[in-house]
Amino acid sequence: MKTKNYFFALLLLVISFNSLSQGVQQSFCRSVNIYINQFAYTRDSVLVSLGNSCVVTDVNLKIVNVTHTWDSDLRFYLHKGSTGAMLINYVGGSGDNFVNTNLDDSALIPIASGTAPFTGNFRPFQALAPFNGLGTDGYWRLTILDTTSGDFGTLNGWCVQLTYTCPTGGIQTVEIPNTYMLYQNYPNPFNPVTKIRYGLPKNGTVKLTIYDELGKEVAVLADGYREANTYEAVFDATNLPSGVYYYKLEADGFSDTKKMVIVK
Repeated sequence: MKTKNYFFALLLLVISFNSLSQGVQQSFCRSVNIYINQFAYTRDSVLVSLGNSCVVTDVNLKIVNVTHTWDSDLRFYLHKGSTGAMLINYVGGSGDNFVNTNLDDSALIPIASGTAPFTGNFRPFQALAPFNGLGTDGYWRLTILDTTSGDFGTLNGWCVQLTYTCPTGGIQTVEIPNTYMLYQNYPNPFNPVTKIRYGLPKNGTVKLTIYDELGKEVAVLADGYREANTYEAVFDATNLPSGVYYYKLEADGFSDTKKMVIVK
């Protein structure tokens, strides 16, 4: 029986219980189309599910795209559980939009000194440092408050970028395939949460993207560096309608796509 393409190397690693894995940086993104109404809060969340009691060491927030006339009507907040920070506070005057706005505590230019559409790296109004030390897993929530009448907008995309470490110890099983693998999601059909496993034979940059039936990107479950291993991503489709969707894995020239179905 030929098993070459499906062979897995299983490594048993014994590490001291008080050790931490090397810091890893990963972006967790949402591609959405949420209307920003006047005198109202607009909210969206991304679910992080890394397991292994991983701990945050640094947080950045990226506003991929917010279209809005008169930027200074808006406040932006990030929350994880009971921890929160106001990151943007009435900036930009009558300018329009936020496009690829990276909020980073180490940036040289404060967001208040920028100009619309605020493309580039900026220091947030309040520091992101209070999120350091929190567990990675759970919902990270972006909130936009429009405080004035007369202007409207849309939240189109955003990412929370986490740098984190994971405690290791005891007997840890690492499942490394000898070729790239993308598995069928389970359960399928599903409502509203499913899991997607994928395997990487070597370290490198990986992207796992969800598309609707028309080919529009609706979510990014992984986008960053990964060590060789087998991973499981959690996809929460709470805000999506029933229908056929596709998920695509891209890594080092490899690409594979599979179909899944949301039934509500």
